Amino acid sequence: MRAPRHADQGPPPASPSPQPQPTTAGATMHWQCGELLVDADAEGDAVRLHFSGRELRLPHVESLTGTRHADAAGNEFMRQGDGAILILAGEEQRDCSPGDRASPWTDAAARGIAYRAVGSEPGWLVEVGGGDAPRLHAVLDYGERTLDIPRATGISSTPGYGGKLSDGTDVVLRTRREPCRDGMSGEAFETGAELTVGDKVYRGCGAYLGD
Repeated sequence: MRAPRHADQGPPPASPSPQPQPTTAGATMHWQCGELLVDADAEGDAVRLHFSGRELRLPHVESLTGTRHADAAGNEFMRQGDGAILILAGEEQRDCSPGDRASPWTDAAARGIAYRAVGSEPGWLVEVGGGDAPRLHAVLDYGERTLDIPRATGISSTPGYGGKLSDGTDVVLRTRREPCRDGMSGEAFETGAELTVGDKVYRGCGAYLGD
């Protein structure tokens, strides 16, 4: 039986794990926090975390056990030796180890992607570029199928994008501005997503990047 995976999940980190480098202004560190890929940028005494299309800026707070950053909402990131712990408000603690891959959400934002969504069973992802007629690219069914719409258009019934494939198949991506949690990774997102390709529907979660 094929284990459920997102289309953008890569191989597990190589062994031995990369060693963390000193946190300096302008340097980005990659962390594997459970199933979550997190990028951390130093901003003076604060740290800015990027993950799942979200961004958190956490100020430095005094700690006797490590380098701790936290906010009043209950979000916390603390370096301890070669590792770290991440606590997102209302969620269980995640243990973090140094990684060598950027979060795919950070990477997508750097490539100019305006909206990105993922789902599982079967694993899929979709990325939509910026502008009035953006490119829509999707990887479906654990990577077995890809599709591209060079110039997608808005849809009138709900926020989202639509277009047709060269064979006339309708493709519609609908987004909903509501909290969404991925059932496989446990990641929390700002939107729900539904991608319809012909008569097949893919459901998942996503984020508008650069909001």
